[in-house]
Amino acid sequence: MTDHTPRTESSAIDGSPVWLWLDPTTRCNLACRLCYTKLSHGKDDMTPEDLRRMLTDLRDSGSVDVQTIHLNWRGEPLMNPRFAELLATVGDVMPGVPLQWHTNGTMLTEKRVEEIVSVDFDHKIFVSLDGGNRLSHDLNRGEGNFEKSLRGLEVLLDRAKDRPGLRVGVYQIDLDEPVEDYDPRFLKLLERVDQYEKVKPLLPGGAEQAIDKVESLESDGTLDRMLSEEVLPHLPVPQLPCFWAGHVFCVAPNGDVSICVISHGQAGIVGNLLRDGVDRVLAGALAFRCRLSDHGRGAVSHCKDCRKPAGRIFPQHIQDKRAAAA
Repeated sequence: MTDHTPRTESSAIDGSPVWLWLDPTTRCNLACRLCYTKLSHGKDDMTPEDLRRMLTDLRDSGSVDVQTIHLNWRGEPLMNPRFAELLATVGDVMPGVPLQWHTNGTMLTEKRVEEIVSVDFDHKIFVSLDGGNRLSHDLNRGEGNFEKSLRGLEVLLDRAKDRPGLRVGVYQIDLDEPVEDYDPRFLKLLERVDQYEKVKPLLPGGAEQAIDKVESLESDGTLDRMLSEEVLPHLPVPQLPCFWAGHVFCVAPNGDVSICVISHGQAGIVGNLLRDGVDRVLAGALAFRCRLSDHGRGAVSHCKDCRKPAGRIFPQHIQDKRAAAA
């Protein structure tokens, strides 16, 4: 069962590879039924000053090699009124590290989009849209939000065309709807984006499973069953660590670092970047992975029921990052 990935892979590069998920805010303006982070929603915003301190420490550390930065995790990034300052801070401290962030699109007003495109830093923005039409999207995200998200995407695309280096994508939760049932306006917008990602919903406990019939979700309770524990006993729990464990820093506004993107509560916190420093946080993350590797998920209470697939990093991850930076 032993998989000492961090101890072998980290020696092959300058520092231990880390995928950085930064939480601009724990607040969200929606209450999506399929949200896997809603248990950790709160009222905290990250400040540009704290972000600069953490990024500078990470940049100057010889212990870590930041692969990518996601400027989102739990909340809706644009709920932080200083989000544009956060973007500018990343561009100032770590301009060579690929950055992306996701938004539900409902807050992409003309004013907020202007703030974003005014930041002179190349990065990628994904607007999240579910299913492919109003029925499927609003069933998850609430009545009227499909129209708001489409409008936000339109405003962003219109403005981004004059801003080279700013790429816009759509990140769609696949609810198994046939393309012929997609909203025509949605399909037109897909023709304009730089990248289109279509993924299965992430269910409780890290499970990934398709939804069979979108049109019957509301009437037969399929969505509610998926969000309950009912389906999970039929899905095996892998024993080895998932990709995230030991390789991902999920950073809260107060500097707490969680072990993965679906981690909630104190049991998943491996340190604090503002209080403990980079080396101690990294040591906590790698030790967490080693416990999983040596003893299996069943021996680690925080991960014992997690269905996230087992995985490890490969040299190609590092090669891709270095090629992008060349």
